[in-house]
Amino acid sequence: MYDIETVGLVKMDFLGIRNLSILGQAVEIVEKTKGIKIDLIKIPFDDRRAFAILAKGETMGLFQLSGTGMTRYLKELRPSNIFDIMAMISLFRPGPMNSIPEFIKRKHNANRTSYFDPRMADYLKESYGVIVYQDDVLLTAINIAGYSWEEADKFRKAMGKKIPAEMTRQKEKFIEGCIKNGMSGEKAEELFKLIEPFAAYGFNKAHAASYAVIAYQTAYMKANYPVEFMTAVMSAESDDPDKIAAAVTECAKMGITVLPPDINFSTVGFTIEPKQAIRFGLSAIKNVGKAAIEAILSQREEKGPFKSLDDFVKRVNLRVVNRKTLESLIKAGAMDRFGKRNAMLRVLDEIKSQGTTISKTIAEGQGNLFDEVELTKQSAPSVSIAALLNSIEEAPKEEILSWERELLGLYLTEHPLAKLSERIEKIASVRIADIDPIAITQPIKIAGIIVSLRKTLTKMKKEEMCFLKLQDMTGTLEVLVFPRVYEAARSYLLTDQIVVISGKLEEGELTPVLIAESVKSIHQVEESQIEEPKGKNLEVAIPKDADRTLLSKIYQILKSSPGDNQTFLVLPGANGNPKKFQVPFGAQKTSKLAQELEMLGCRILT
Repeated sequence: MYDIETVGLVKMDFLGIRNLSILGQAVEIVEKTKGIKIDLIKIPFDDRRAFAILAKGETMGLFQLSGTGMTRYLKELRPSNIFDIMAMISLFRPGPMNSIPEFIKRKHNANRTSYFDPRMADYLKESYGVIVYQDDVLLTAINIAGYSWEEADKFRKAMGKKIPAEMTRQKEKFIEGCIKNGMSGEKAEELFKLIEPFAAYGFNKAHAASYAVIAYQTAYMKANYPVEFMTAVMSAESDDPDKIAAAVTECAKMGITVLPPDINFSTVGFTIEPKQAIRFGLSAIKNVGKAAIEAILSQREEKGPFKSLDDFVKRVNLRVVNRKTLESLIKAGAMDRFGKRNAMLRVLDEIKSQGTTISKTIAEGQGNLFDEVELTKQSAPSVSIAALLNSIEEAPKEEILSWERELLGLYLTEHPLAKLSERIEKIASVRIADIDPIAITQPIKIAGIIVSLRKTLTKMKKEEMCFLKLQDMTGTLEVLVFPRVYEAARSYLLTDQIVVISGKLEEGELTPVLIAESVKSIHQVEESQIEEPKGKNLEVAIPKDADRTLLSKIYQILKSSPGDNQTFLVLPGANGNPKKFQVPFGAQKTSKLAQELEMLGCRILT
């Protein structure tokens, strides 16, 4: 960047935003399925549903708003206008982030709004007196330190690019200017320290506005056209198993059914079916390429649905839809209508073991894979393919789920942790979806299933260690296991093993990373270690504007989870001090309870 500037060239960054494609596709799907034409430029910017899902933390798939930390702050802020979204996008960055709690307090309590200097009121009204944008820094330099516009831009550039010598000069100039315009030297120093993080890391207001508009548009579409929006999200993310898994989990929370892939109904991407369900696309299945999908869809369009596996292999081009593709389609459940997965796979194995191919089998059998033509190999006993299909038992549930995870990137039929959900609730200190490395500073304990694992050696001593992905019912977390812990837990550090990992969170490049301090099989954790403490308080934060109807719903949800914990409703106070009201019955803290309360805009504090 600096080299080309010296010769008079300009460096420009062009940012590709996938969410724009998602928005475009969502609009197309709505028009196709509902006949409604949506102009995203003309949508109302005061849609209550859009702001409601932000307040509830339903942010998966939203532009710039979907991280755990951002989601937590949005639930506390409960944004009510586009300016709140602009501010959060700008503040959620190194340096400015420290101002978020104060911004939230001022949003909910107008009495807290104040200005470092009265002259700053004109341009800080929308942000409740909190410095948010680079523009705020420029205007402060101009209005209080006496800078010209050109000088203010040099000031911004020096701080933004952290040029030490220039920053020293600018600090002296800024403080002198503030003193000259009636501010004390001590207060001028304080003001410089206040604006420094924003000059270095803050967004300019136009950039923040552009991002906020896209963020709001995604919230609007998700709130008002949820099935269409989630279909667009899943189609756009079909090459990322982790994001598809997160989207399927989000759909479950939203009450949207996600149907498995089906050879007669699935198309390339995710599609909407009657009763507002989303059907898995064929492109989301590993080893099923574009050419194979085209061959399948063209046959289906030309001659109608496939009637059986026999009909399928006779009609498609088997040089394109090869054995590996067939195996993947069967294991992923796309051909369940034709029989048991295990039986169909065994048929393919039998054909291979007899030294032939499906194509040759069909040719020798006058075009029928499952008639009573017997396949022989030298002196081997005769084998009836049809009889083989009928006699073979289905594979164990655990194996079927493992196939789904391998080929779809998630457990679609059933999650292997479902039968252990109550035990996991007692063991784990936090759900993966609720992990926020900023808020959580103490060691945590996570229970989940290992969905992938990569072994490696340390550089110096060449000791074995591993990186793994741990998944619970709410999400996936990266875990780093160093040699000492790896050696102690080697026997159950395997894919598909259900384990309990304790450790400390660190911020990764994109997502949090858990540094494992201990790893145990879930069966090693004794009952005495996982019993819920008796008599612990359960506090539930409720919205400030909660009415009788909402309180009645909250009571019903709490009663559906009876327990020994003394339960309190916490209402924000007018002066910033919360008020507690005890509920006349006890409740038990569970992830289901937390989810149902979140749907009403509430959250569990303890």
